Amino acid sequence: MKLLEKLGPFKAALGKKKALLGVEIGTNAIKIADIRRKGSQLVLHQAHVVPLPPGKMSMGSIEDQEGLASELDTIWNTLNLKNRNISLALPGNLTILRRTRLPYVPSEEIEKAIQWEIEKTLPFKLEEIHFDFHVYDIKEGENIDLVYVVARRNVIESYQQLFLMAGINLEVLDSTFLALANIAIVNYDDLSNVLFMVLDIGAESSNLLVIKDNRILYSRNVEIGGDVVTQSISRRLDCSIEDAERIKLSGDVDEDTLREGSHALASKLHNEIIISLNYSQNLLGTQEGIEKILITGGASNTPFLIPELTSFLNVHVQTLSPIRKIDLHPRLDPTHMDEISTRIPIAMGTALRSVP
Repeated sequence: MKLLEKLGPFKAALGKKKALLGVEIGTNAIKIADIRRKGSQLVLHQAHVVPLPPGKMSMGSIEDQEGLASELDTIWNTLNLKNRNISLALPGNLTILRRTRLPYVPSEEIEKAIQWEIEKTLPFKLEEIHFDFHVYDIKEGENIDLVYVVARRNVIESYQQLFLMAGINLEVLDSTFLALANIAIVNYDDLSNVLFMVLDIGAESSNLLVIKDNRILYSRNVEIGGDVVTQSISRRLDCSIEDAERIKLSGDVDEDTLREGSHALASKLHNEIIISLNYSQNLLGTQEGIEKILITGGASNTPFLIPELTSFLNVHVQTLSPIRKIDLHPRLDPTHMDEISTRIPIAMGTALRSVP
C-alpha cells in the first residue's frame, strides 16, 4: 500500500497503473466510484452510495471493525464489484494537510526539512505518524513551495486491518482534501486562474479548501455540519434531536423553520470561510477575494442554504458538479446521478488516482 500517493492536483500518470475503485466511508454511507479514460475523455463507469447501519462509523473512526468489514464484503458481492483494489480517502478530521514554504535545501534533504517542520508545528512525535509530500516549486537559494499530509499511524493501521478483514486490497490512502481538490480541478478548469473555495458539508463536520492555480492554498476540517440545522429545528419545534432529524429528512417542516436552520448553518460556516480566506490572502500576499464557492456533501442540499451563504459572503455560491467534464457510462442513469451528485465527489476524486 502506498500512503497518500500522488499529492497535489490531478495530473496524467506516466505508464500503466493498476485500476482502483475510489472509496469514501462516511458515518451513514459508503461511496464507491470507478473512473476510466476513453481516449482523451474521463468516463464514470460506476457510482454507488450504499447506506451503512448505525454504529459502524463515527467522525471517521471505526466503531465496529468486524461488523463494518462484513458490510464491505457484502457490498462488494451485492454490487458484483470484480475489482477489489481501492484508493481510500481518509476523512478530513483524521488528516492534516499543510501548504508551506520552506527555506531552500537540496532535494535529498526535503524530507528531513519537513520532519523538522512537523515537529515544530504539530503536536505529534514522528514515530506516531506517517507523512507524505508534493513539491510545487523549488527556487534554488530561495524557498521550496510544497504541500504535505500527515496521518496518525494508529488510524492507518485500523483501516488496513479493516480492509484486510474484508478481503479488499487497500492500495492507496488518499486525503479527503486532495480528493476534493482533484475533482474540482478536473471539472472547473475555467477557475484555474482565480481564487475559489470548495466547501464539503457533512452531517457532523465540514471540509474547507481554498484553491488557486491548481494548488491548494489552505484546508481545514471544522465541526460544523448539517446537525446545526437539526439542532435549530429541535429548538424551534421543542422536540428531541432524533425527532428533529427525522422531520428534516422527511421534508415535513415549514419554510420558516428551514430558513432559520439554514441561516444558523450559513452563519457558522461564514466565520470559518473568512478565517480560511484571510490565511490564503496572507500566503499569497494579496487581498484577492474568492471568485466562487463550490459546495458539496449531503448537507449542502439543505433548502435555502445557497442564498443564505450568498447573502453572508456576497460571493457566487453553487453546487459542485462532479460530472461537469466527466462523461457517464451509458449504463448509468443520469437521474440517479443527479440524486447522488453531492455525495459522490470525494470517492470520484480519489478514484482519479489510478487514471492514466
